[in-house]
Amino acid sequence: MRPAAKVLALSAAAGAATWWARRRADDARTDGPRVLAVTVHRPHDALSAELERSRPAPLAELGDAVRLETKPAPKDFGTELRLTVERPDDVDVADARQALRLTKQLLETGTVMPPDEPIVRRRTLTALPLEAAIRRAGKEGRL
Repeated sequence: MRPAAKVLALSAAAGAATWWARRRADDARTDGPRVLAVTVHRPHDALSAELERSRPAPLAELGDAVRLETKPAPKDFGTELRLTVERPDDVDVADARQALRLTKQLLETGTVMPPDEPIVRRRTLTALPLEAAIRRAGKEGRL
């Protein structure tokens, strides 16, 4: 391949990567309410009655900036909880996602399970980026 063709191919790839990154950033930014959902493996009638009496602690901490809705999950699998972040300025979406996960654990098992800790791991300079990624994954849900 000639040098001019290589430069053209590289600039086309860079342009496509830039376009894709901007498109994903625009998709992530929403001005309206953000909806998060989980499926809880409990019967809809019993769970709806329990949630009407009181909200679990992780959701109660979010206050009135979020709205919780319940509906039967597909194929009678349990209950779908839908959390709508109505005021994103008051509640961070990552905090709402974490609260919804903790609520699912509370409703299914009655307790919040702590994450597994490695048995042997020394704090070293090279391990710091991994530790930061693990801490972030607790809120965002991915490394």
